[in-house]
Amino acid sequence: MLKKLYHQNWIFECPDAVMTCSILKCNEEAFLIFGGHDKTLYLMDNDLRIYDKVSFDGWCRCTYPIDLDGDKCDEVLVGTGDGHFVVLKLTMPTSGCETSENTMKLEGIMNYKLSGMVNCCAAGDLSGDNNIELMFGGEDKTVRVFKNVFSEKPFLTFYYDSWVTACCFGYLKIPEFDKPVASLLVGTRNGLLQLIHMKNDNPEILWQQNVYAEINDIKIGDITNDGLNEIIVASDDSYVKIYDSKGKRIKFIFIEEVIKGQKKNPKRLNRPKSLLIEDIDGDKANEIVVGCADGTLRIFHNIKLNSKDIELKWKTTTKLSASIKNICACMNKQQKVKNIIYGGYERTIRNISDFEWGKKPLLKIPIKFRIPQVSIKEQSNQSEEILKIKKVPTNLRGFIKELLDKQGFYMTLDLLISDLMDKGYTRKEINEELEFLKSKGAMCYEKVDIDAWSLVNELIDELIKTEANTSKKPHKIEEGTTEKSEEPEASTSDKTEEIDKIIINILNEQKIIPTKEELVSSVASKGYNKDAINQRINAFKNKNKIKFSRSDPRGWSIVD
Repeated sequence: MLKKLYHQNWIFECPDAVMTCSILKCNEEAFLIFGGHDKTLYLMDNDLRIYDKVSFDGWCRCTYPIDLDGDKCDEVLVGTGDGHFVVLKLTMPTSGCETSENTMKLEGIMNYKLSGMVNCCAAGDLSGDNNIELMFGGEDKTVRVFKNVFSEKPFLTFYYDSWVTACCFGYLKIPEFDKPVASLLVGTRNGLLQLIHMKNDNPEILWQQNVYAEINDIKIGDITNDGLNEIIVASDDSYVKIYDSKGKRIKFIFIEEVIKGQKKNPKRLNRPKSLLIEDIDGDKANEIVVGCADGTLRIFHNIKLNSKDIELKWKTTTKLSASIKNICACMNKQQKVKNIIYGGYERTIRNISDFEWGKKPLLKIPIKFRIPQVSIKEQSNQSEEILKIKKVPTNLRGFIKELLDKQGFYMTLDLLISDLMDKGYTRKEINEELEFLKSKGAMCYEKVDIDAWSLVNELIDELIKTEANTSKKPHKIEEGTTEKSEEPEASTSDKTEEIDKIIINILNEQKIIPTKEELVSSVASKGYNKDAINQRINAFKNKNKIKFSRSDPRGWSIVD
């Protein structure tokens, strides 16, 4: 007899791979924010209605919603693939106005640039001074901590010997301390796990150890049902590793292959890539929700008090080996059930719920410590100050518009390029964007009192508004159906046939190209528009004329 384990509520098709998804809370409402390879962050409600979208210059790699000013509406920390750490604020309709796509907007209030990808972001009162610090780490082998959104530079920087791949803020009960310790956990590509706290306004490393594999994700939560938080690590050697607050091993869980009896997969698709610690069945005990490289979501539960007996409860079935990159959860108020929401390289977001929700006996887990709350009263002035912050652009095109609006005109492009380079952009990135704007007529060289570069405001505004629409519009897929991606239309400014021939010729000559960016650059070097090239590559892939292999030799090649 088959037993139903979970219910699939909906599947939502996205324009490209999903790298991050989170729940943004504002007053009594909850929204899903998600983004990924299409360099756009979306704001969506439970009815799958898109309210706003924000464009960036790189992939959206991480998000972290948190109320920074005590106005009961979360701000959003965003880390991008081109090294930008951005904070967005949601503006809601005024009292008495109906919520709609036109009245809700995400706007930038902080934008900081570093070299390399931002892989993780977090926030919390690390210093214990009723102020929420902002933290992020990435490819430049650092974790940087900012006092608040008004900071122009970090007040703490931690350096490592490899990429920072995961970071997490939470509270742990450590025997030497009377009160719960505000803890920053950092994980690296080389497998270093480190716990940092603040002592007398100075950072102190309480402990660190090697987990002997790249750390894909870190979470803090009680999963032994003893009333104390543990540390849960998704390790690239196919283990979920659980440690106590002192860094001592509690239990290691090996992620089994999906198909038993089959020869071990050399690609190790059972690697855990993302974690969520949440009560997903309503028994008051947290489960470990694990998103894996094989596209399977695995749920581990513990039905006993003060126990290490953590077992697999159920797992999803999938036909695709596409990594699950992020997981979040929220209550569905109408159905009164907890929803698990996740997405990844499959280019979809899925919403499922445990079939046992509300049917299990409650576990009476003891309360052994309480998490300190940041004083809302202390934050009331900061809420007013954040509202006064001048909105900042989230991408290069926005910065160009801001500078030209402020200056009115530039005598030479070199002067404009110099100002943009001060904001962390490379000359190559700037030149490519300026050439695009000139080709669209959004910039022109004309006589003011003298000849100078200025904006054509109507066109630049239109380009900024439509930038996020270059990808296919997301839409809902009904449960039990699949749908093939539509072939995007090529740009009319480029000759499609010529681009197609160049793509095929390059792949014939080089046999395999490691990344899509390299393939696009190779074609673009011959004078073609990158957007048009991307469209033709996607069209070839949909027609199964070219392919991308994740196994060795990894890269793009022609289908035999």
